[in-house]
Amino acid sequence: AAALAPYLDAWRADPVLFVSQAIKFPPGQTIEKWQAVFLRAVAAHDRVAVRSGHGVGKSTAIAWLIMWWLLCHHPAKAACTAPTSHQLEDVLWGEIALWHRRLAEPFRSMLSVKAERVEVVGAEDYCFAAARTARREQPEAFQGFHSQNMLFLGDEASGIPDIIFEGGEGSMTQVGAKTVL
Repeated sequence: AAALAPYLDAWRADPVLFVSQAIKFPPGQTIEKWQAVFLRAVAAHDRVAVRSGHGVGKSTAIAWLIMWWLLCHHPAKAACTAPTSHQLEDVLWGEIALWHRRLAEPFRSMLSVKAERVEVVGAEDYCFAAARTARREQPEAFQGFHSQNMLFLGDEASGIPDIIFEGGEGSMTQVGAKTVL
């Protein structure tokens, strides 16, 4: 956490600044304009929805968002869901793993990416992102998430059953809790 101290206030206020300073981009790649608008919208608003086509970089922007949330908010939890385990584990978690490898040190060492969780090292119990596939028959999978900084994230949200959102509503009672679809 001491490594973050000089950056924290500015990064917490501006996730685009976090992405541009904490991540080493491959040559020729940068933050797309719409991704910057999206990231700043999440910082400014408690409810954000994005509608777009396939292959435009949504999963990349969500991966950046999760890393920003965990590194710049303390304590912090993110409950992440998608309609299929493929979308959640292969696509989104794969994107998180890719961009985690591109995080500059010491920030890369501050996060641990596991099969269904991304954890802040040393704060694993109260600073993490958890992956839960949206299953109509298990809406309770999203109950019980609470944190001073809570993020509920639905990837490919149009395919997520409404009952999942109802199950997660109790986690969003804290002031400043954010829902991103």
